[in-house]
Amino acid sequence: MLNKKFSGGGFVFAEFAIALPLLILLGWGLATVGMKIFYLGKIQLADYVLEEEVHDVLSRLVYDARAAKSLEAVNGAPLLTFTYRTIKESNAIDGVILSSSEERVYVLAGGLGKEGSKINYKRIEEYLGNPITGDNYFGQTRVTQFEFKKFDDKVLHVTLEMQSEVTGHKIKMSTAVYMPGCESFYVY
Repeated sequence: MLNKKFSGGGFVFAEFAIALPLLILLGWGLATVGMKIFYLGKIQLADYVLEEEVHDVLSRLVYDARAAKSLEAVNGAPLLTFTYRTIKESNAIDGVILSSSEERVYVLAGGLGKEGSKINYKRIEEYLGNPITGDNYFGQTRVTQFEFKKFDDKVLHVTLEMQSEVTGHKIKMSTAVYMPGCESFYVY
């Protein structure tokens, strides 16, 4: 009767010695797979941020170029200044419309290819404090090429290359913009 009481189920030291290393291996394998998934997700997100920043800069630049009445570009700096007409005041009774000019400026801050290089954008003189590239929690980027060329009196060719500081991947995009209302066009 005494033997029946002790021969019931339960772990014996030998079973525990076999199960513990298997559980440790299983936990280590799950942790390794989880870390790899996290790392790959971080890389994908950094590349997505890079693509979106390049697309955002070029789409803003194309939009501003199409509406510009004048353009001044300095490749050495690199600096683009678009000037376009705006309506400040419209009086329907007197038929008076006052128009003026406004500037939008794209400037490279931090130097080409250097860590922290970014493109700042702003209206009028406040452009130095508003980066549209580089400052991102999910993946830092840097500008490696920002060039402009004039094809004729109305076409601007822009090349932008950026690099992810997380993955090291680069994206280079070029576009040509027809500027129908452009009256003066200078590229230095």
